[in-house]
Amino acid sequence: MHYIKAVVPLTGTRLFMALESGSMLIVDLSVRPTFVRFQQLADTDLFASARTDGDYVIWGNGQIRITARELMEAVLIGEA
Repeated sequence: MHYIKAVVPLTGTRLFMALESGSMLIVDLSVRPTFVRFQQLADTDLFASARTDGDYVIWGNGQIRITARELMEAVLIGEA
């Protein structure tokens, strides 16, 4: 089962997500670029390339992938 229906990069490092459940949310990933794994997301062109395969949000040619669970943690906890 896929969780993410669509993603739209917004200004800064905010990401709009439409979920298969019908829920919609905006995830602020401003904390993420401070982690080594996600430093490249500070590049606005790379961040704007966000897309989904239903389970992951993917940037670039797959060089950065974040699961739906990680994104939900970012929303609920503030830093995942």
